[in-house]
This record gives sequence, structure tokens and C-alpha cells, in this order.
Amino acid sequence: MIFIALIQQVSLCFQRYGSRRKLASLSHELRKDMGILQDDFELEVRKGNVFTLAKELMAATKLVATK
Repeated sequence: MIFIALIQQVSLCFQRYGSRRKLASLSHELRKDMGILQDDFELEVRKGNVFTLAKELMAATKLVATK
């Protein structure tokens, strides 16, 4: 049971990482059409790096371990 929860959390971390990387490649016009504010865009794009991914993975393992 714990192993399944860990795999789900790790998968979620990688999905967020991929989404942030894709967000960074969107044009300004497309972001404007989607209603994404520049401040929110910059905040999420800054999180789309390997260090944040590692941090989220470590937090996910701690979260699962406490369940």
C-alpha cells in the first residue's frame, strides 16, 4: 500500500515538472488567451527545474513515510 502511494506521488511530481516545462514554451499571446498572469507564469516557470523536482520528490517520500 505504501509503495503504491509512493509511486503515485513520484508520478505526480514528474507530471508537475513536465507541465511547468511545457508552460515555459508557450507564447505570450497564448498565455494571454488562457488568462495566465505574468507573475503567476514566472513563478511556475522558475519551479520547472531539476532542483525543484528533487525537492518535491524528497517531500513526497517523507509524506508517504508518515502515512
